Amino acid sequence: MRPIAAHPSSDPHARSALVIDRDPAHTAGLVTSLRQQGFSVHDAQDGFSGLDLARRILPDLVIIGTDLPGIDGFETVRRLRSFADGFVLVLADDDSESAAVEAFRSGADDYIVKPYGPYALRARIDAMMRRSRTLAVAAQTVTDADILVHGALRLQPASRRVDVDGVECDLTRSEFDLLHTFMRARDQVFSKSSLALMLREANGLTGQHITAHDRHAVEVHIMNLRRKLALHQLAPQCIETVRGFGYRLAPLAAAAPALLQAAAG
Repeated sequence: MRPIAAHPSSDPHARSALVIDRDPAHTAGLVTSLRQQGFSVHDAQDGFSGLDLARRILPDLVIIGTDLPGIDGFETVRRLRSFADGFVLVLADDDSESAAVEAFRSGADDYIVKPYGPYALRARIDAMMRRSRTLAVAAQTVTDADILVHGALRLQPASRRVDVDGVECDLTRSEFDLLHTFMRARDQVFSKSSLALMLREANGLTGQHITAHDRHAVEVHIMNLRRKLALHQLAPQCIETVRGFGYRLAPLAAAAPALLQAAAG
């Protein structure tokens, strides 16, 4: 295994990026592109080395291939999510629906299938980082009036924090955006297609065409959100399935302390 490489930017305030990919030639191209976008870039060729490096630098962005020696990219993302909150973009080796679902389930913010165009990759990265800057500005003006409450559940939109009776919930960005949508609209029912479109727009992506894959990704996010909230005994049942229509926030009067409900509706 070659030593972990660092490719620092001349700007001491540059955002940091970590590339975890087994192909040195592919990694070199990513490093060059990311440096052109203003990142200070580090890289590793396997999941274990990448995780060790991520613990030290806590990167703003991680780009990770799925085909890694030792532990694969999906497992690396799962372990990464236990201590890091940077954006994660998975480079999938195939375009199967199962790969996309596994990427989101592991905690990735987005994925792109190889081979991909450099402009498409750059657009996705720019969209994620624009969103990060917008949230940072919004967090400076948070007030108590901005906090959404549903029983013991509290959601702070500006700081993107969720807690149950003071115990913080560790949600991915997509999970947070879905919960925020439900809590903000209360009784409104959202179709899977409308939620998929919301997530696309939240990530700075364009286009109105929603595929079966997009709708299935929503199901996976909601399944994971239900499972995470159910780990907190005081959390009310938050997401109610409205058969034939979609999902909405469950009324508190009908909500019981959450049990482990990992099945998507």
